Amino acid sequence: MLTAAAASALALVPAAASVASASGAAAPGQYTTIDVPGAVSTVAVGINDSGVVSGFYFDSSGNEHGFLDRDGTFTTVNVPGAADTLLTVTNDLGLAVGYYIDSGGVAHGFVDRGGTITTINAPGAGSASGQGTFVANMNNLGVIAGFYIDAGGVQHGFIERNGGFTAVNAPDAGTAPNQGTNLGYINDLGEVTGSYTESNGDTIAFAGPLGRFTTVSDPAGPPFSTLTAAINDAGVVVGEYTDTADEFHGFSDVRGVFAPVEDPLGTAGTNVAGISNLGVIVGFYVDSSGNFHGFELSP
Repeated sequence: MLTAAAASALALVPAAASVASASGAAAPGQYTTIDVPGAVSTVAVGINDSGVVSGFYFDSSGNEHGFLDRDGTFTTVNVPGAADTLLTVTNDLGLAVGYYIDSGGVAHGFVDRGGTITTINAPGAGSASGQGTFVANMNNLGVIAGFYIDAGGVQHGFIERNGGFTAVNAPDAGTAPNQGTNLGYINDLGEVTGSYTESNGDTIAFAGPLGRFTTVSDPAGPPFSTLTAAINDAGVVVGEYTDTADEFHGFSDVRGVFAPVEDPLGTAGTNVAGISNLGVIVGFYVDSSGNFHGFELSP
């Protein structure tokens, strides 16, 4: 199963004006399974416009390792000394980002520039197990989005530009442990995806320009079950909702029209995590044994 930190990275989704939504036909295209050789489970998180898929996998001991998939050739990415490494996105310039978990269970964001690792720690991030900084992605302008968990267990979204951090907190976000705001993606136009959890426990997904967030809710899912994962430069949003049986169902959202994204091999659910500017979607599906397999959906 996903660790709590890994699950948080895949559900990276503040405030909002509701928009009308409608259901459409299933997203067309060809599904291709992505399994890192020797891995127990594989999670595809991002894909750039060159077709390089990024993500992480679980070994037989349950540890997590980042990977890059270039046309079926896999490269493992491990931050030196880390207990676990979770790669999220590689931008079109080849800069890879993600986060790692140290021996004390604390998360630290990182940027991998051709094997040179730079650690990213947001001001205010907690230093106890389960806290720290979670980097979600870097756009082609070098702007990083993610969230951090403070010493009280509250989540805060952030944007990082050239070492300067800007906190992103939705006005209606709760301030208790396991509440708050997170960011999951930023495209080259500065549009973001993310979510915030209110004091009553409801989670609200959103997408759009910073400061002008629009609520996203797949009409096929129960209330407050939608999470947004990524948005490309054309404004196409992808994510998933959780049904009453706690299974994930992926979707793409084009200006309020939702199309299901369901890998036919995903007998126990499909989670959508990323989309390129060419419309290629990645994520993972869950098989009947509860194992994860990455997938690529080419339109």
